[in-house]
Amino acid sequence: MNIDILIINGSPRKNKNCFKISEEITNILNQNNISNKIFNIYDMNIEYCTACGFCEQTGFCKFKDDMTPMYEMFDKAKGVIVISPVNFDSITAKLKTLVDRTQAIYASKYILKKPSIDRNKTRIGMYIAVGGSTSYETQFMGGQIVMDFFFKSVNNKLKYNIYLNNTDKLEYEENTSFKENLKENLNNYIMDIKELD
Repeated sequence: MNIDILIINGSPRKNKNCFKISEEITNILNQNNISNKIFNIYDMNIEYCTACGFCEQTGFCKFKDDMTPMYEMFDKAKGVIVISPVNFDSITAKLKTLVDRTQAIYASKYILKKPSIDRNKTRIGMYIAVGGSTSYETQFMGGQIVMDFFFKSVNNKLKYNIYLNNTDKLEYEENTSFKENLKENLNNYIMDIKELD
């Protein structure tokens, strides 16, 4: 069975904000009969990209690890949802490692002109950034730039960017306004996904 939605949890912390958000997302998707899978990437073995050039010659990554089956999953999926804490105005280190490994897809498309992913298929992306501090101008800027490139690499139209801040004082589970905002965006996301059928 193909997995329609890949949910990538970029946080190492179990039972905290990103983890609970990913669980809520999978519950709502399940209620709507949309197949999905959560990838808690800090539990996964994903090697660093070493810029070795192998993918520029072959279109594939030389490393064989937990990232390897995800290349095909990105191709077959209808969408990707990424949840990440904000670390130094960007995403977590392990999530950046996953993003860097999509260089293999990028190389197949733009260097070899032999895409390893169907570029004509419409997929829908969502990025959720979770910041501990109160709002400031650049809080989500770095992560958003990286995510824009990531979703282009895996050929997802990034339609939904959702930001949650101040979780050091008000965690996700107690933030009723954010939970309502997330649910509204997820309902719209689900409608988008169902229109792809």
